Amino acid sequence: MVRETTTPAEAVMSIGHREEGRRLPARAGVATDTARLDLSGLWAFHYSVDGRSPEGALQPPFDDTLWDRIRVPSHWVLEGDGRYGRPQYTNVTLPIPLDPPHAPDLNPTGTYRRTFELADGWLDGTVVLRTEGIESEATIWVNGIELGTRNGSRLVQDFDATDAVHPGENVITIRVRQWSAGTYLEDQDQWWMPGIFREVVLLHRPAGSIDDVWLRCEYDHLDGSGTVVPEIAAHAAAWPVTLEIPALGVRMTWADRDSVSEIRIPAVQPWSAERPDLYDVQLVAAGETVSMRVGFRSIAIRDGVLQVNGRPIKIRGMNRHEIDAERGRVFDEEEARRDLILMKQHNVDGIRTAHYPPHPRLLDLADELGFWVVLECDLETSGFLDQEPHWRGNPADDPAWGPALLDRVMRTVERDKNHPSIIMWSIANESGMGSGLAAMSAWVKQRDPGRPVIYEGDYTADYTDVYCRMYPTLEEIDAFLADDGPIGVASHPASHVTPEQARRARSLPYLLVEYAHAMGTGPGGLDGYAARIMSDPRIAGSFLWEWKDHTLRATTADGTPFLAYGGDFGEEVHDGNFCADGLVAADGSPRAGLTAWAQLSAPVTARWTDAGILVESHRTFVDTSDLRLRWAVLSDGVEYAGAALEFAPVGPGGHVMIEPPAELGRALAVAAVGGETVVLVQVVLAHETTWAPAGHVVSGAAHLVRPRSRREPVTEPAGVESGEAGLRVGPAVFDEASGDLRGIGGIPIGSAAIDLWRAPTDNDLGRNPLDYEAEPPTPANVGEGSGIGGTSAADRWRRRGLHRLRRRIVVRERSDALLHNVDRWMPAGTSEGVDASFTWSAERGDAVCDLAVRPADPRLNGIWPRVAWRLELPAEEWDVEWYGYGPGESYPDLMAGVRLGLWRSGIDGLAPDVARPQESGHRSGVRWLRLAARSRPALRIEVLEGSPGFSLRRWSPLQTTGVAHPHELPLPTAAHLSIELGMHGVGTRACGPDVRPEFALRPRELRARLRFCVEE
Repeated sequence: MVRETTTPAEAVMSIGHREEGRRLPARAGVATDTARLDLSGLWAFHYSVDGRSPEGALQPPFDDTLWDRIRVPSHWVLEGDGRYGRPQYTNVTLPIPLDPPHAPDLNPTGTYRRTFELADGWLDGTVVLRTEGIESEATIWVNGIELGTRNGSRLVQDFDATDAVHPGENVITIRVRQWSAGTYLEDQDQWWMPGIFREVVLLHRPAGSIDDVWLRCEYDHLDGSGTVVPEIAAHAAAWPVTLEIPALGVRMTWADRDSVSEIRIPAVQPWSAERPDLYDVQLVAAGETVSMRVGFRSIAIRDGVLQVNGRPIKIRGMNRHEIDAERGRVFDEEEARRDLILMKQHNVDGIRTAHYPPHPRLLDLADELGFWVVLECDLETSGFLDQEPHWRGNPADDPAWGPALLDRVMRTVERDKNHPSIIMWSIANESGMGSGLAAMSAWVKQRDPGRPVIYEGDYTADYTDVYCRMYPTLEEIDAFLADDGPIGVASHPASHVTPEQARRARSLPYLLVEYAHAMGTGPGGLDGYAARIMSDPRIAGSFLWEWKDHTLRATTADGTPFLAYGGDFGEEVHDGNFCADGLVAADGSPRAGLTAWAQLSAPVTARWTDAGILVESHRTFVDTSDLRLRWAVLSDGVEYAGAALEFAPVGPGGHVMIEPPAELGRALAVAAVGGETVVLVQVVLAHETTWAPAGHVVSGAAHLVRPRSRREPVTEPAGVESGEAGLRVGPAVFDEASGDLRGIGGIPIGSAAIDLWRAPTDNDLGRNPLDYEAEPPTPANVGEGSGIGGTSAADRWRRRGLHRLRRRIVVRERSDALLHNVDRWMPAGTSEGVDASFTWSAERGDAVCDLAVRPADPRLNGIWPRVAWRLELPAEEWDVEWYGYGPGESYPDLMAGVRLGLWRSGIDGLAPDVARPQESGHRSGVRWLRLAARSRPALRIEVLEGSPGFSLRRWSPLQTTGVAHPHELPLPTAAHLSIELGMHGVGTRACGPDVRPEFALRPRELRARLRFCVEE
């Protein structure tokens, strides 16, 4: 066995040269008619944990008969059932010692080898070996000849293999080390998964081929013309070169490089995310034809406003990691297309490629489907964040690392420069500040002056063109938009922003590159952000964190499948389930937060008003001719009438008031005789598109025209009866001695308890320093919405004993007509508790309960997680139908994606699957609900007064609390129906602001009147 070592200087310098030995400078990724050999498939594989390679691995004769076989592309930690190590998840903390630029001696190493055949024609010209993605450091040999070493796990690197290959059978060997100096530059919030995870291909570059091409396609919004600015690198044998754009009638031939000139086209259709018009281009040289799809567009910043094609834009974006629960970062084009189509269906029009360049085909899809893309370099040094002094040793400010940083951004820009979807370059994520970043920004601005350069960590606005922030409070955004005063970076102790720097920052567009951390149940409070983003043209938009959970499929020792997160693979250091923070689950299913976000971000909306139907367009470039309306009148949740409605196109940014059709008016008049009346207006696609069928709902709004009528129940005299089973009030049966509810209409009730506790959400467990309960947000404490510290809401609730209430019977009273019970629920050692009053009466065979819950001590302050009356039903397959808000879960600050209607679900469909069990599944504003199980009579609960919600789960809040994974929950022994009189919001405190004060549940009296009916 052989192990090679390098000095610290060699380790740094080896990743800082664009051209070292046979390493080639980055070039654009384009389609070509020249030969291409994809080496994907089964490779021989040797794995060692200590950085050693097998003897004879690099020089002939080659013998790998005893080696394993592994798929390429793949991550070796996801292959071999753990024989090749396991994935590791961290957010900030590096999984190796912070000892730059050294890698540990025990450095897992994979040696890959396979053979390939080359025809004689390949030797006419140059043979290029292209590697798209290898984590983290790889050295490559062909036929025993070393081509070089590559770093930059998610960056392309080409090698000249011409003198290493020969006709016939060849052998390629790639030795991959998991840890390297590059590890210190790749500390993104993600799984560490080594291996060859993108394609390795051989490219034939015949004599007369094109080395590189950049077609800058500019658009003049004043006259509608387009300009192609070609940059063509080719050897002399390639010329003449002809450029053709058939759809525009363009054909231009240049005799040599010096004669290449701009092409002005009188009229073109510009590219935008709203209308992604592309033109097919061919570039024909003597030895090669290059095919491309280009889009004409211009980007500018004017008066602090980001503009595309002369108009201000609002990016409705998502941060998107490349992740699959089974394959990791291995790219699947069909799945990526489904991913982006799901985004378009939920009104997403922007992608920040967090935190590295994606697979190149993803950008082709973004061009085609229409997305504003912020393309981010593969650079993050957050492992140095908590060093003292702050950011000590950060490579971003160390000249020795400067070439490595510059190399990374060069390879980022050069590969993807032709894509019209890319409207900004991001040089890094969470890397502090320093000379290296400044040099990167300067190079990109010089290389590509047509696109802004951004970096969130540049709080003093020294080298970013757009002022970017993460997880700001609403107060921070307001303070930034104010004319003067400090800007919100107080949570970043290394930043000291002078008034002059603040003025410079305010002259730039404002962009939320990360906000509304979508971890667990949530995110809450999106409404406030949507309003702020639309309020000022200087806000260029936002990118929510994030699109999809990073969880990985795994199995327990007994074969039980589950979704794994940090710590599930025995990591020495990890960040738990912080990777489970997507609006979309690992299986691609949308969550309630995405539905809410889609409604709040809708580009066109319509709503019912007293004056008619108001249609508003928030589009920038296209009118609404592709849309139509659908209206419906609903009575008590049932559609009474409805129809499609055509309307005259509304221009970008415009609005129109539409007179309601006569049919709608007649439906309202008739529905007035009935119950609660709602007018639902939806904006739908008129025709099929590349991303949705005709009729797809873009947005919808339900307007309550006539609320439900309330009536006093008619109480029957002598409503309380005694029998063998106990006391009876209508169908409700109570224990004769204790007065406790024991059953309703033949459905046994195991227990009936008052809950103040909820199984903590990830946001409830968040420890960000700004505690809205203790200190409501003000302009004086802006910028404290992110960072780690403080006391979690769950810790406060636990200290107050809200998870361990004990009951004391206060009152048990009985009359002929009423049964009145009062219980006090209070934890040991505190006076923090509630009094729950139940007054039962009978009405025409039904049971009516007047329920009131109030603080036992009226001086109580603080926050309650929830107030619920929980009934234990038999552990059966319950189905529930309800009239209230749905279909998805809803919380006080997560209501935008639901509407009043009639809904149904099985018990397991009410609470979404999450990686870590927690509070979820709450439905708000229920008017009535009906529960049914196969072997039981149906139970209908009508809300006569109040506006409670409900949840139905297989586990109680205490059974769910502290459980790491769904498969670790106990075997269900009951179905827990909770009538929830009050619910605290969910916020985004896992990484962001707490629940807003207006959505907080503070101690107060909460009431409801309920009628229980049994349907045999």
